[in-house]
Amino acid sequence: MGKRALIIVGFLLAILILAELLSLLQLRASLTTNAEYWQQRSSEPGELTYVALGDSTAQGIGARQPDKGYVGVLADRLATKTGKSIRVVNLSVSGARIRDVIDKQIPQLKDYSPDFITIEAGANDVVKYDAKKFANDFQELAELIPPNTVVANMPYFGGRISRDTQIKSANGIVAESAVKNDLLVVDLYTYTKVGDTPFNYAADLFHPSNRGYRNWADAFWTKLKDL
Repeated sequence: MGKRALIIVGFLLAILILAELLSLLQLRASLTTNAEYWQQRSSEPGELTYVALGDSTAQGIGARQPDKGYVGVLADRLATKTGKSIRVVNLSVSGARIRDVIDKQIPQLKDYSPDFITIEAGANDVVKYDAKKFANDFQELAELIPPNTVVANMPYFGGRISRDTQIKSANGIVAESAVKNDLLVVDLYTYTKVGDTPFNYAADLFHPSNRGYRNWADAFWTKLKDL
């Protein structure tokens, strides 16, 4: 390879690295901007109320815009299906674990009269997985949320983070707790594993991209559409 070609390759690599760094910085900034977006949106009125509980995925971290995460997509689908305006109250917090949802998000439910509730919680617990603690916490959570709440099991983490054994264990716990408490479980794991591709992820290769979040919305919709 000639000197000119090496310069061109180096220049292109530098551009790619810079683009990746900018994407990661934007992702970090979205932790604040997305939270502000959902806080503002919760003040907007609607004929029906949709409450979302969970972690950074419910916040839409990784999507190009907050409303392109699964919560925003589901709100649009609910509006189309019902023909009514939807108030979206997103109580989720980036980084939340199951215990955080129990202690900080569930108590806020009393302030609303939700027509629809979705929750995805536990992915952050799987990172440092303790099966006994996960089971105790998730069972407590399941007992606190209303029947017919739409609950997702853990997503497929892909080859980027090898946690499949822990995820399958956690998903068994989710299924068992849901049955005991009349909750509606969606198989997020399968929806995120089938057709898995790097294009389904944001710059951090962990949070979903717009495309990935559409798969998440499809999973939740399997139950939400019938409520």
